[in-house]
Parts: sequence; structure tokens; C-alpha cells
Amino acid sequence: MAEPELIPLMEAAKRLRVSRMTMNRLVREGRFTIYSNPLDRRQRLISAKELAEVAKPVPESELKIAA
Repeated sequence: MAEPELIPLMEAAKRLRVSRMTMNRLVREGRFTIYSNPLDRRQRLISAKELAEVAKPVPESELKIAA
């Protein structure tokens, strides 16, 4: 099985065009699987494939409207 392409959390935030704080919130909410860099345990990584799936546009008709 191939290793997933992993990118740093800050790079993921740039790709999603969100702030560092928003990215950290998304991680806390469990929307991404976090990996640690074996060479630098302080750096957190996420799967580029997982990021691409989250970044897909969703039609407004599929959005849940909170009443």
C-alpha cells in the first residue's frame, strides 16, 4: 500500500484559504486525521487526499439548514 502524501498543517490552511486558527479548529472537531512528522514531532501533517475531499464544493441544496 502506498504511503499517503502528507502536507504540513499550515500548507493545508493555505490550500483551503483559511486561517491557522480555523484549521486548528477543524482538526479539533475531528475533520482530519493528523500525523506527526517523524523528523520533527512538533510538525503536524494531514493527508493531501483527505484535504482535497473536504475542499470539494457542495451544492446548496445538499446543505443542512439549522432551524
